[in-house]
Formats: sequence, C-alpha cells, structure tokens
Amino acid sequence: MGTEQGSSGQVMGDGSRNAVVIILPSIFSILIITALATAFLSAKRRRANTSNVTEQDRRLQKLEDHIKAEPFLDWSSKEKQLESKCSFSMDICVICLEDFAETSQIRVLGCHHVFHQECVDNWFARWNEYCPLCHQPIIPGNVNRRNKRSTWDSHPPVAFMI
Repeated sequence: MGTEQGSSGQVMGDGSRNAVVIILPSIFSILIITALATAFLSAKRRRANTSNVTEQDRRLQKLEDHIKAEPFLDWSSKEKQLESKCSFSMDICVICLEDFAETSQIRVLGCHHVFHQECVDNWFARWNEYCPLCHQPIIPGNVNRRNKRSTWDSHPPVAFMI
C-alpha cells in the first residue's frame, strides 16, 4: 500500500504524491499573487504619472500666464535701447549652455535673467521655484513649499550631509 506503479512504470510513494499535491498549488498561488501585484503596481504608477503630467501642465500654464515667451531678436533689440540701464548682457542660456539664436524663443525672468523658453519651462516644471542664477522666485509670491519627503520618494537623494 505504500507504493504504486505510475503510468510510465515508475514506482511512486505516498510521500511523492503528497509533495506534488502541495507544491503545485503553492507555485500556482505564488504566480497568481505575483501577477496581481504587478498589475496593481503598474496601474498605480500610471495614475501617478498621469497626475504628475497634469500638475506639470498646470505649472507651465501658470508660468506662461506670468512670463510670456518672446523671440530673442525682439528682446535683444529692446535690450540695446535699454543698455544704459542694465549693467550686463547675456548671449548664452546658462541652463543648456548654448548661444541664443535670433529665432530662439526666450523667457526673461523678473530678475532680468534670460533663458531659452524650453529650458526654463523644463526647469520650472521639475518643481524648481527659483532662478537658476540668482535664486529669486521665478514667479514672485508663488513659492511652493512641498513636503521634502514626497520629492524624495520619486528622486531619493544620493547622499546626506551631516
């Protein structure tokens, strides 16, 4: 009674049959749980990305409402007329370190620093509230005090200073 012969002529004991009865459903359960967890996490990630994109769109619209983009050629001609009032002139975007072309779309911040529209839009959309050069608020009175922990969830710091 302790053994019986299988269809292939092999002898199977009760212990082997019990192991198959326990192991196969366990493996199947683990696979189902893994599949469900993967589906849940990917859905959560999609929702987070969607809400992040809409938040960035809202921020970029706010930037556009406060600081209009303009062609570099128009700005530089106005700047030459006002050159006596300004003590500096820039022909390079300090975010991407490229020269301004005459056809470049730019944004001039309240601090009078000039950047390519795309560069400063990307800078501002990534929750940077301050000018990359002088650290004055890009939109005065709009400094967003986000919880540092929530920003670390998506971009953890590389190192902490003690």
